[in-house]
Amino acid sequence: MTTAIIGTGGIGSAIARRLASGGEALQLSSADKVSARKLAEEIGEAAVVAVDNRSALQGSDAVILALRFSVLKDVIDEIAGTLGDKSLIVPSNPVGLDAQGKVVRLLPQGQSSGETIAGWLPTGARLAMAFGTMSADLFESSSNRSPEPAVLFYVTDVARGGDVVERLIRTAGFEPMKLGGIKQSSRLEVGGDLHDLVVGPAEARLLIAVA
Repeated sequence: MTTAIIGTGGIGSAIARRLASGGEALQLSSADKVSARKLAEEIGEAAVVAVDNRSALQGSDAVILALRFSVLKDVIDEIAGTLGDKSLIVPSNPVGLDAQGKVVRLLPQGQSSGETIAGWLPTGARLAMAFGTMSADLFESSSNRSPEPAVLFYVTDVARGGDVVERLIRTAGFEPMKLGGIKQSSRLEVGGDLHDLVVGPAEARLLIAVA
């Protein structure tokens, strides 16, 4: 199977390394061409650098947009016509830096990133929010935990999209667990009660039950 990853910053690179380690073929694209080439060289033959974002989608089964929230809509608009029935997975958190370098939320209180992104997509798009529930360093250090795998939460409204994201989460070395529909994505974001947690399946199920 082949996954396109658009964005090769901290979280995009971490996701790419873990998926490649699990045997996934990758097509990388980034505005930072040097970063994309260095990542592909690090990973080896499992990863190739695409000419641009649209070409990264050719032959891929899923697309991961590992981008800053502030640039997501522009990239979605760029690739929307080539998405087809591919599963779109977004790890981005709705945060940025203000003029003083302080982390600030980019959406109104009560408005989740998942609902916002869903509104940017064409009708029928297969969206899942996943891989953004941990920082890049924690994500990599928690992969393939033994004896009990760490859980990676995700949300989606699409049954088939859930199948694809669960396969990728397992490939990356985690146990997938669906939290609910896209409206629940705020629990996975920075500041949400399920963000940056490293827990096993039993504890994860208890946490999901907490409204």
